Amino acid sequence: MKQLIQKFMHPDLHFRVKLFNVLAVAGIFAGSITGTVNAINGGSFLFIAAGISVAALAFILLVYATLSGRYKIASLITIVAVFFIYFPILFFQMGGYHGGKISFFIFAIICTAFMLETKLAGSIIALELILYTGLCIYAYQFPESVNHFSYERGYLISNIGDMILAGGILSIILMIHLRMYNQQQRKLNEQNTVLSKVNRTKTEFFANTSHEMRTPLTVVSVNVQTALRRLQRMDAKDPDTEKLLANAQTEIMRLSRLVGGMLSLASISEDMEKRKIDMATLITGTADTLLLLLSKRGNELQTQTGDDLFVFGDADLLSQMMTNLIQNAHAHTENDIIRLHTVRDGGKITFTVSDNGAGISPELIPRLFERGVTGGGGTGYGLFLCKTVVESHGGEIWIESEQGKGTTVRFTLPVSEGQLGGEQNE
Repeated sequence: MKQLIQKFMHPDLHFRVKLFNVLAVAGIFAGSITGTVNAINGGSFLFIAAGISVAALAFILLVYATLSGRYKIASLITIVAVFFIYFPILFFQMGGYHGGKISFFIFAIICTAFMLETKLAGSIIALELILYTGLCIYAYQFPESVNHFSYERGYLISNIGDMILAGGILSIILMIHLRMYNQQQRKLNEQNTVLSKVNRTKTEFFANTSHEMRTPLTVVSVNVQTALRRLQRMDAKDPDTEKLLANAQTEIMRLSRLVGGMLSLASISEDMEKRKIDMATLITGTADTLLLLLSKRGNELQTQTGDDLFVFGDADLLSQMMTNLIQNAHAHTENDIIRLHTVRDGGKITFTVSDNGAGISPELIPRLFERGVTGGGGTGYGLFLCKTVVESHGGEIWIESEQGKGTTVRFTLPVSEGQLGGEQNE
């Protein structure tokens, strides 16, 4: 028995493999015992042959599956031969629905659910239910088709024996399943702990690296601007050098924005300081800080907000996301109006930022929220950051655009439901 357990119940085996092995071993013993007992008691040849045949089939399938690894085929053969043929024979030979074979029907249905994949298992279980229901109705309509026991003790023995056999095997199956689940859960918890440490280390490295890059970028930017101003004040102009310095400054600023985006993403990965926020106030503050920037291209920001626009979130991240969307609209619009309005619908607030600018090509729209993808000239972090912020707050974001007619960005945020967070609870 110990060798059998080590062979057929090895921890590395899949649950369905273990289940088939249990059923096959049980079939060998049960078929052999049933056939032998009925031969000793003078039972019918059909009943004796059925028991011995089931034992032989279980042994052959066990060997076949172990050697070939085709457990699914072996399971299907078992279901057809045992659940659809052998169990119905036992039902009529051992008292019909008065005997204990109803427990075998339940046993078959549960084992089918464990042995096969979901869709296939569902179809076969439906057939089993139809078959077993039909057998009971047939036995009721034609009682002469059932081999009834001549004494009440026969029903008692049949019911107890079948209950012990079916219940015992099902118990073993469920214990194996639960044991495997617990083992997998422990492994998963251990892996999650390791991954959490790795992710935390990566985030800290990411944030520290981005932060340390800011100082040298600032120094280089100041030096480039100083050199450019000195060159412009010199009598001997050098357009090529001025162009090189101007291009260098543009790339430095682009790299600076990229570092800023990386820092923002790192802050999202860490614990956010969420609290109840009035988005109307946040939008007003963001609009005020962008007035000077928008005026450089002759743009104007029109805002329309309602009442009771409270969300639960990180104010800094939401403000930066809103700033990114407005700056994107500003970059593709000139001497026009950028609109920002909000609509509350039940437990959700929809924010819309729209412009009448250049628009975006249709083939680019599905990929705009991917990291590194830009609609033109950006770092590819802006919209990716917006999507990350919105989704980290339980919302959705999408873009509608037509080239030459402008772009509309919409995102949703759930209404605050009185959560506690940060240092403020309003």
